[in-house]
Amino acid sequence: MSKKAVLGAVAAAIVVAYGGSTWWTGSKVRSIYDTALDEMPKQTALVRVAERKYERGFFGAVSTVTLEIGCAADTPTAPAVAQAPAAKPAEGEEQPEEDEDRDETEAKPPKPLRLTFRDTIHHGPIAGGKFAAATIDSELVLDIKGQAEAEKLFGKAKPLTAFTKVGFDGSYAIDMAVAPVKLAEEGKGQLAWQGAQAHIEVNAARTKARYDMTMPGLDFNDAAKGLQMKMGKFTAKADMDNSAGWFLATGKTEGRLEAFEFSATKGLAGNVDADAPAGTHKPLKVLLQNVDLTGEATIKDGLYASDAALKGQGKIGETSIDRFEMSSGARRIHAAGYKKLADAYLQSSVAAGCGKSSKATQAAMKALADQLAPDLKAMAKYSPEFGLDKMVVEIGGKRGEVSYTAGMVGVTDEDLQAPGMALLLKRGVVKANARLPVQWLEQIAATGAESGQTPPPEMVAGLVEQGEEKGFVKRDGEHVTGQIEFSEGSLKVNGKPLNALGK
Repeated sequence: MSKKAVLGAVAAAIVVAYGGSTWWTGSKVRSIYDTALDEMPKQTALVRVAERKYERGFFGAVSTVTLEIGCAADTPTAPAVAQAPAAKPAEGEEQPEEDEDRDETEAKPPKPLRLTFRDTIHHGPIAGGKFAAATIDSELVLDIKGQAEAEKLFGKAKPLTAFTKVGFDGSYAIDMAVAPVKLAEEGKGQLAWQGAQAHIEVNAARTKARYDMTMPGLDFNDAAKGLQMKMGKFTAKADMDNSAGWFLATGKTEGRLEAFEFSATKGLAGNVDADAPAGTHKPLKVLLQNVDLTGEATIKDGLYASDAALKGQGKIGETSIDRFEMSSGARRIHAAGYKKLADAYLQSSVAAGCGKSSKATQAAMKALADQLAPDLKAMAKYSPEFGLDKMVVEIGGKRGEVSYTAGMVGVTDEDLQAPGMALLLKRGVVKANARLPVQWLEQIAATGAESGQTPPPEMVAGLVEQGEEKGFVKRDGEHVTGQIEFSEGSLKVNGKPLNALGK
């Protein structure tokens, strides 16, 4: 065989192989789309695929999908009930009240929002200059009216864009951007948001996701109401596993907000009384800085647990907050039971509030609650607990702390036969603790005394002493403390039964 013939055969083999690879990657991408769109309506009753179109070529494809968000237009509602005009009361008789049944002439639910996305797909193995099963350029599609409205906010920039690289194993990575927003009305105020960017990685089975997100900042002011809000750079990242469902996603998240500032020169009442002159209402200014957020969720032995924490520093008015810290959590939540409750609620158009003004919908909500009640009660056997584990504030070297937890303890199969409220009273446990500097109470009293809402600060020490004598609080040096506990059907304050206080 001649050299030219050999080269020709090799070239032909490459073309056939590339063509076969392109066809295979095109089929794989189409399969990914079909699976994802088929699964979407199963997640919630409020999101539906209204239209889908997939135009496939050899080297690429175009997918156009329209999502409908909100109550479906055909959501079942109670039929309107015709009402006869009320007879005019005889002289001396009182006018009868409006019959509540008239609420059956139910208002239509809000019109659902429709969003259309267009994906331009390039098939691999060389897709858009990259070695991948496919690359995808996505954008939001707007009609003429939508484009005009979008230009008021985003200018000529595309509101939303995304670039996706699909791996040969079906995994994919997305780089997404939301364009900056700028809106201003002379003499009224302005909004300037610097947009957002995100990088998301998802495995082939769509059970694990990792993301990084950045929002550079926001600036808003309303001159008429004297309001101003500024938000510095916010970043967040997460590594999540949603094998058990998004409501039971496990993994770690963290975020950081560089600064948040809010000021109301006319005070909060200025929101209502916008025409009030400056100085009528007491101004308010809040500043938060270096705010860190963390979260972690796990599932072990079928029980879900989550913890979240927030800490930072700031200033309210002229008072500097040296440190604030808050942590909360939920523990021993039966994962299977929780998933069943969450799925039933999310897939119910009734629970989503569609047509909620009718008696028929209220009856449907009650039926849903009755249906889920046994599963909710069964979760009590695992001693679930949630609460604010700690909230600490440090001001001027003084530290205050509060916490609470609520849960169920010692529930047996026999207990589950009792009505829900009886079960709660028998096995429910609530604990709350507080430890505050007396100086803070005096400062709060001084502030409130100006408007007559609190006693004078010089009376605080006496009131604390009276509370201590009756057992409602305890004095611990410069602090006043208190503890409340409800368990086994009884309420205790600082370790003593409520009915024993003051004796």
